[in-house]
Amino acid sequence: MDIPIPSGVLTVTPAFQPGDPPPDSYNDWHEWARIQYAAGLRQKRCGSCGRFNFPQELSGKTQAHHSQRRDGTRVTFVDPVCKRCDEKASAPPPTA
Repeated sequence: MDIPIPSGVLTVTPAFQPGDPPPDSYNDWHEWARIQYAAGLRQKRCGSCGRFNFPQELSGKTQAHHSQRRDGTRVTFVDPVCKRCDEKASAPPPTA
């Protein structure tokens, strides 16, 4: 939250708790991320968009990717999906 003062702007950061949803403000996000990391929460890469997200930003769904090693054995990678990608996938297609 920004408070105008005569010599500029005073920025006040709210008190974040571990597990809180991410804020919209860029500066607040960094303070929020510091609190999440200090609490032991770690980011994971979304299997759909590739962005890193904290656990409270993930949807709980997973996406599997199949690959093959040089020796021919198949390998399956399972990655979590973030809430943004899950909402995009479940949204109805646009009508023309």
